Amino acid sequence: MPTFELTDVDEMPYLYAERSCSMDPGDIGATMAGAFQEVMAFLQSHAIQSTGKALSVYYTFDPNRMTFRAGFSVSADDAAKAEGGIMAGTTPAGRVLSFTHVGPYAGLRVSYGEMMAFMEANNLKIGAPTWEVYVNSPETVPEDELRTDVFVSLA
Repeated sequence: MPTFELTDVDEMPYLYAERSCSMDPGDIGATMAGAFQEVMAFLQSHAIQSTGKALSVYYTFDPNRMTFRAGFSVSADDAAKAEGGIMAGTTPAGRVLSFTHVGPYAGLRVSYGEMMAFMEANNLKIGAPTWEVYVNSPETVPEDELRTDVFVSLA
């Protein structure tokens, strides 16, 4: 079970491609990978250096479809270079609930369920957005060692 913490974060500009897909883990993985590849190609073609790890940002919840913004954190100056299908956004500054999920991405659902129980027990209300930062990659570590840092805005 993850450890849940209330913490303060700074805003973070990012460039992203927005996508929507079914809740099937295979569909999520393929759709997200395509979005990351599109943003990475944009960064490379514009000589933009990411300032952090890959991230996905979620503003809505639908039990049947997942809509997300997949991209990379960048400087505010580089975020201003967004064009075409690559857009710029900023994660909010302020108090959030955070936790680290360790293991396969498909297991994030369990961690989110535990998070919702924690929020209810502590009279916290979920806001928007929620974002995930992918600390490492399934290309470089085994699935059971994947780390995903999750940040949940509070209402």
